Amino acid sequence: MERRECPRYLVCVEIEIVDRGSRIPSRGNTTDVSLSGCYVATIFPLPVGAVVDIQMRIADGHIKGYGSVQTCHRGVGMGIKFADLTRDAIDRLDAYLQTVNSASAGEAALILQ
Repeated sequence: MERRECPRYLVCVEIEIVDRGSRIPSRGNTTDVSLSGCYVATIFPLPVGAVVDIQMRIADGHIKGYGSVQTCHRGVGMGIKFADLTRDAIDRLDAYLQTVNSASAGEAALILQ
């Protein structure tokens, strides 16, 4: 049974994550993104439950907000669920994901089932 709220798209986006507990920033790349969260490839993932400030770079600027770590895979990465993206940020992210999906539709299916 699918538990995801939104479809995920295989897309590499630069992301900065700041753990609110330690205020230590880290940078990385997403392996997939949806309107409700993302997966970040990192060898040092934060623990489940960590609250993080995020800033993702997309074609027309940055998406800022915060979220929480939902999954942690040591040496691989972590899943982050977005908590407070503004309506504008969601609309911009949706437009970006639709553009990426449309541009790559002929190459491969980008939506993970």
